[in-house]
Amino acid sequence: MERMGYGMAVKRVVFIKGAVETLGFFSIQMAEALKEMGMEAWFWDMKSPLGSREAFEKEPGWEGAVLVTFNFIGLSGEAQFQAGDGKTVWEAHGIKIFCIMVDHPMYYYKRLEANTKDLVLICIDRGHQAFVEKYYPSYGKAHFLPLAGTRLDGIGIPFQEREIDVVFTGNYVPAQNLTPHIQHMDQESKAFYFDIIKELINRPGVPMEEMLIGRLKQEFPAITREETLSCLHSMVFIDLYVRSYFRQKVICALAEHNIQVLAVGKDWEKAGCRRPQNITMAGMADSRGCLEYMGHAKIAVNVMPWFKDGAHDRIFNGMLQGCVAMTDSSKYLEEILQEGPDYTGFTLEHCEEVASKAAWLLENPKEAAEIAGNGFQKAFGSHTWAHRAFALLETIRRCCEKLPSGPECGTGDLVL
Repeated sequence: MERMGYGMAVKRVVFIKGAVETLGFFSIQMAEALKEMGMEAWFWDMKSPLGSREAFEKEPGWEGAVLVTFNFIGLSGEAQFQAGDGKTVWEAHGIKIFCIMVDHPMYYYKRLEANTKDLVLICIDRGHQAFVEKYYPSYGKAHFLPLAGTRLDGIGIPFQEREIDVVFTGNYVPAQNLTPHIQHMDQESKAFYFDIIKELINRPGVPMEEMLIGRLKQEFPAITREETLSCLHSMVFIDLYVRSYFRQKVICALAEHNIQVLAVGKDWEKAGCRRPQNITMAGMADSRGCLEYMGHAKIAVNVMPWFKDGAHDRIFNGMLQGCVAMTDSSKYLEEILQEGPDYTGFTLEHCEEVASKAAWLLENPKEAAEIAGNGFQKAFGSHTWAHRAFALLETIRRCCEKLPSGPECGTGDLVL
């Protein structure tokens, strides 16, 4: 690495594991790739706080280290990361922080408002990136790093020999599990929320922030920036609701047209599908387990979590395990993949079409195998966590070379 702007060479990247399994898995994939590039990667294990703290303090020095974390893990007041005098261990040792947000920034309102020093923000959707730069200008340039996929070694079952027709990896969240988010509201406010939900269901191509901010300004013309951000944070219920709504619609459409689906995740027995006998409920699985299921499947279905200019790891994971990826699209996906040759697309406006498209793929295995092969080549060539790790490392270098601190560090996106 080149010399950093504040007089230090980047020597190692710190990651955190032990909080959220999926995010720890992503971190491990990037760390392994960085090691192959000759960079040292060091892990703090939150499940072993005392051991991690002891190992951290025993290190001879942390000059030139940066922290790469997800969703403000390690920055949210966790006791094991405190160093006294209100500082974190990162601040105490001068470790610059790169935080990847895997959901819309409205989920992280309190953390973003804290205006953490020496923090570089990274978004997985370009709409999220634009939102952060507009509403949190003190952080300066945000960056775009879409999620990526992981290829498991040893998976090579020919397409026609795979025993699982369709796999979906993700939980179902019943509406009653979401109502605690709004149980404190009056009836008028609840009606306002459900009216927005109805509009999103009818216009699923509209980005979440565009719809919510537009409705807030319509309802409250004099709303301030601070009020807007606070309201958006309370509206995560809407995002969660519509995600679950379309997830249920897609999976039930497959089942109700006699397509056999393996659902990996919890609570699918509560989805209310009219033909639940066509859904095999595998229960919860970790990241590796989900990949193993994909390695035995012909089609891997994804329903985007309202990423209108980004991607979800389910898409690339399915491709890298040799499945036909079936997903709704986004602006970003339209740039990197071709619908038809590389993956099978559907729209949320007509999500029932997933059944006829899945049936065609299953009835035409030769053509389906060709799509799966094309998807594998695209994902393997450009969309693994190794690709993201390389791009991230380049941005860390540019960012730290340009400015020792402050909001303007870094230019350009992380995508190669």
